[in-house]
Amino acid sequence: MINARQLEVLSTVIEVGTTARAAELLSVSQPAVSNMIRHTEDLVGFPLFKREHGRLVPTREALHIAQEAQHLFMQQKRVADIIDELRGGTIGRLNIVATPSIGHGILPRILADFVRTRPKLQVSIELGNIEEITRRLLSGRADLGLSITGPRRSALSVRALGHGRLMCACPKDHELALSQQIRITDLNHVRHISYASNTPLGQAVDSVFSAQGLERRYFCEVRHTATALEMVKSGLGVALVDSFALIGPGHEGIAVRPTQPELPLEMYAIQSNLFPTSNLAIQFQEFVADYLAPDASDQGSEQ
Repeated sequence: MINARQLEVLSTVIEVGTTARAAELLSVSQPAVSNMIRHTEDLVGFPLFKREHGRLVPTREALHIAQEAQHLFMQQKRVADIIDELRGGTIGRLNIVATPSIGHGILPRILADFVRTRPKLQVSIELGNIEEITRRLLSGRADLGLSITGPRRSALSVRALGHGRLMCACPKDHELALSQQIRITDLNHVRHISYASNTPLGQAVDSVFSAQGLERRYFCEVRHTATALEMVKSGLGVALVDSFALIGPGHEGIAVRPTQPELPLEMYAIQSNLFPTSNLAIQFQEFVADYLAPDASDQGSEQ
């Protein structure tokens, strides 16, 4: 069986006409080229060159083999290019599962910048709560999870990518919009859209009320901050929303105020330890971390 190196030597000798010139181009000795040609002829069982006036003239069979070999060389180059692109994170498929506040808020803006220099990249986005993120990662259906809640599972790796906080969002004509800072316990006196006590966000807010001997009251319970934000935009009430959901345009109808006390948040990148992490997923994490490096909450704190 002829190998790729023998085909390369054959094609080079055909192109330049002499073993000496072929040896220069291939960075080997002339005897090595001559031996390779003889060995190849022994393998195929027929002559590949005739010598005429000091030059090697390829036989019809040699030309046919060299022509077919060009397809192999092109495929080898394509594979090498793909490897370079994969190494550089410019090609491939990235499967992300994120919580709705991240998926509807900051993620599209980050992806727009990320894919700008990666036109061949394919991206799959799914939205879900932390339980759905965990299931998809552990089953291999997602490469990367993004959430403001970090799961505690030994089969998952969790990395903090950036800092945020809960902000108070209210309609612009709401009485709370007149204040520069909102006391969280004051939300008991308005139509409060909030989170169940068995959720991480609900527990964080409950701790503020409990510290003052109060019980949190709200008229509407939601699962995700993205839902709470849309309800605020519809004028249904006031909600505490994570600052990642407030980055960028699209919040003209609401006022956003910092809270007292401040409730800090993190955006987490979550990966499965059961499957190898792709270079693309690692690069995207670094990209997100750089994007969030200036405190993301500052970008959405004043509307």
